[in-house]
Amino acid sequence: MSTLQIGTLIAATGTKVNGFITVPNSPVQMPLTIINGAKAGKTLLITGGIHGAEYPCIESAIRFGASLDPQQMSGRVLIMSPVSLNSFHARQAFVVPEDGKNLNRQFPGKARGTIAERMAFTIMSEVVPHIDAWIDLHGGDLPEALIPFLGYEEAASPAVNAQTLDMAAAFGIELLVRPDHLAGTTVAAAAQLNIPCLLAEAGQLGQREESDIHLLQQGCHNVAQLMGIIPGTAPRTNLRIFENWPWVRAAHTGCWYPQVKIGDHVRKGQTVGVVKDYFGEQIAEYQSPADGIILLVMTALSVNTNDPLLGVAAD
Repeated sequence: MSTLQIGTLIAATGTKVNGFITVPNSPVQMPLTIINGAKAGKTLLITGGIHGAEYPCIESAIRFGASLDPQQMSGRVLIMSPVSLNSFHARQAFVVPEDGKNLNRQFPGKARGTIAERMAFTIMSEVVPHIDAWIDLHGGDLPEALIPFLGYEEAASPAVNAQTLDMAAAFGIELLVRPDHLAGTTVAAAAQLNIPCLLAEAGQLGQREESDIHLLQQGCHNVAQLMGIIPGTAPRTNLRIFENWPWVRAAHTGCWYPQVKIGDHVRKGQTVGVVKDYFGEQIAEYQSPADGIILLVMTALSVNTNDPLLGVAAD
């Protein structure tokens, strides 16, 4: 492998370098670890903490980066976690505190946009050009309960889609969702560039369960093995693939009372929860948009217009 430079970080062959890349024209920095293997090979990017309060994914990415020995690697691994460092320290769910925007709806970003838009642009312009594949780690934010699942968006290239499916089978989570286009997400931006990219979700409610951390860290390890970056043979999981991921969003502000739990099977039109006012009077009833499995549920009592209430892996 040759020396790799990203921003001001320079990693010679067979070395590991930790540091930060700065979002241009801002004080915002994003952590970056470059593990540059002793032998030539592919490059895998792992991002965690694009949402700063999704703790298992942040910890799993940090641990995975710390566990890697560049002398035993053929290729490179790039680790960015927590991406939204200011959101992490603000204990802020979903959004970047400087502009109130969801970073995972801003890709590929704007060079002269708001902070979240510039963060996305910096990742896409300074980091992504070096990579062959991308794993974007997530998990239930402070008010979300969810079951572990994977997601991806189809690229124009059948070969890239096949690579993404191979990554999913190696990762070790059974549920795989191929949603309709989610504009501004990492998986959408990667698909536009024909880069295999996998969304991996585990964890919930701002908790740091070791089982969730281990699941995500092991998944990254498995994919790195699949790519030939680290020694060993990657396992293969039989996937349950769902073709869509419809969300139910709040049309009202008030108090949210879900009537389903994560993992429940629901039918299209089934009542999944109600919103009430502050005096206990029902404002609206919400129905499932499809037959399928409840992937995630908002558990917070408070709800604002357009908040996600739940997501369904549609049969």
